[in-house]
Amino acid sequence: MSRRRSVSSQENDERLLEAALAEIVEVGVDRLGMSGVARRAGLTTGALYGRYENVNELAAAVWTARVRDAHFQFLDRVIHALVDGDPSASLAGIARELSSPSAVTIAALELLAMARRIDELEEVVTPDVESWLTRWRVGPRVRDRRRRAQALFALGAVWGVILHAMPKARPVEWEPMFARTTRSFAQPYDEPGDRFVAEAAGAVRANVGDASQNALIDSVSAIAARVGFDRATASRIARRANLTSGAIYARYETKSELLSQAVEVLLAQRLADDLVANTYLFTAPDVGRATASVIGGYLSAPRRDWRIFRVEAQLAARHHAELAATLDRVQEAAIRAYLEALGANSAEEHRALDALARFAQAIPLGLAFVDLVAPAVSTTDWRAVFVPLLAPEPF
Repeated sequence: MSRRRSVSSQENDERLLEAALAEIVEVGVDRLGMSGVARRAGLTTGALYGRYENVNELAAAVWTARVRDAHFQFLDRVIHALVDGDPSASLAGIARELSSPSAVTIAALELLAMARRIDELEEVVTPDVESWLTRWRVGPRVRDRRRRAQALFALGAVWGVILHAMPKARPVEWEPMFARTTRSFAQPYDEPGDRFVAEAAGAVRANVGDASQNALIDSVSAIAARVGFDRATASRIARRANLTSGAIYARYETKSELLSQAVEVLLAQRLADDLVANTYLFTAPDVGRATASVIGGYLSAPRRDWRIFRVEAQLAARHHAELAATLDRVQEAAIRAYLEALGANSAEEHRALDALARFAQAIPLGLAFVDLVAPAVSTTDWRAVFVPLLAPEPF
């Protein structure tokens, strides 16, 4: 009897972990609940509480037992293919995973992002990520600075592509983008003798012509960056803006409407500024160095809250239809503006430039995500990536 109970208990362990993984994919870490997991597993909440003290401990167990190894194996393939140029590591396979991410991949991004604000997750995720970076010789104290920059860029590329598609996935031919990246990584590169200087960048602030509205939108950005969209309460948003909750509902029917407007205002404003910067980059004497400087500015300290806000918005869009619609609308408008600036003379050219535009939008987003989990990203000399990557070669 003791042995039969032991087998039954192990089977329930597996059912609960699988149910928790599915719940994270469906509702996100912030809305993960013990009752929802137990219901999905067909067990009682007592079965959960007999194993895990709280929902955060359960999330940490999902990372360790279901997500970590599989996701790191995927990232191993990414480094093999993009950085090491290993022909046995299929770029096509990586592109397929990015076009239709598995449940494990989606849960991995949720858990990695939430680790910075959930102690139980941070205690397991941070050492695991640091160990993985060390194993690939791309930790913060590595001597080969070019390899570290390449590895961080590769991580940013794959994570950024997944995040970019979260409001609404579209068929994109990512393989040519990654093939170009791999070729550029293999090119000879002479490290510059001068110090890398990032572009000066200030914080992203709302500017809609109404002081109270600006204060509320900026408050959303700060609060969501700290606790996420689901935990950004109306009272907390109003308090940070030095207003009352009534000031929110005098302008917005629901808190969700305010959250969506904050995304629309701040993201559209930033993407419009990026288009101006990109137009300048097209004519810069050294496009690679100029782009590296812009990326360095994007990853600088004044933009940190804005970067986290943007990552949180992409993740929350999976679970909030109104937010997803807003985010998709803003991103697609930016893509159209980018394509108009680039110009396309044929359907084939349009497809290629569309993929390029989406890649250009995904990379900063992905690097913002890398900055959440990898130490000292802001000290990276991005010239080692962008000078070879943007050297003349048709995409």
